[in-house]
Amino acid sequence: MMSYIPREYWLKHGRTYKDDFRYNKLFELQERVLIDYMKQNSTSFSSVLEIGCGFGRITKLLLTNFAGISEYHAIDISPEQIQNARQLIEKEVFKNGLNLDFAVGDITSLQVQKKYDLVIAAEVLMHILPEEIRDVMHKLVKSSNKHVLNIDWYEEQRSKKAASHNFIHPYEIIYREFSEVKHISRVPISKKGSWLRSIDTKQSLFHAIVNN
Repeated sequence: MMSYIPREYWLKHGRTYKDDFRYNKLFELQERVLIDYMKQNSTSFSSVLEIGCGFGRITKLLLTNFAGISEYHAIDISPEQIQNARQLIEKEVFKNGLNLDFAVGDITSLQVQKKYDLVIAAEVLMHILPEEIRDVMHKLVKSSNKHVLNIDWYEEQRSKKAASHNFIHPYEIIYREFSEVKHISRVPISKKGSWLRSIDTKQSLFHAIVNN
């Protein structure tokens, strides 16, 4: 098995990710849970830092659902993904007075110069190496003055068929290690119903509330 080197892996896959992406009911549920949770919990914010924005799927979702956003900074390690995101948002989202910025960046080495109301990372932390996850999560926490949200793969036991670039991290435990975090919540992204209608994405939404 080839070793997983995050930068090399995502620079390569970033070139084709948008073309290979297939929207399905799991992504639909993920997005619905995220937006419903944020609205129901009165997650107020006007400035956003998105880590690993990809081709702009979550970027567009937030900008079209929260009119109060006045500043949005999105980064991704892949130049191709940043270009895809910029084209998607400029084509489909227009807001007067919105300070929107896309930039190529690696979260493991990124230096954030200011704090944002919301720092969000969707399906990003699950690809961070175990030896780097605490430093990366602390960087997200230190970049926020209100909320940190991440959506990632989370199960009690790691699947034996897990890909080499996917990791289960103890997000709640790690968040609680940081003095800046005053509360942490986890919401499983699943839908209950009959066995034909139940959906389990094997993901959870984690919400850390940060001390001002």
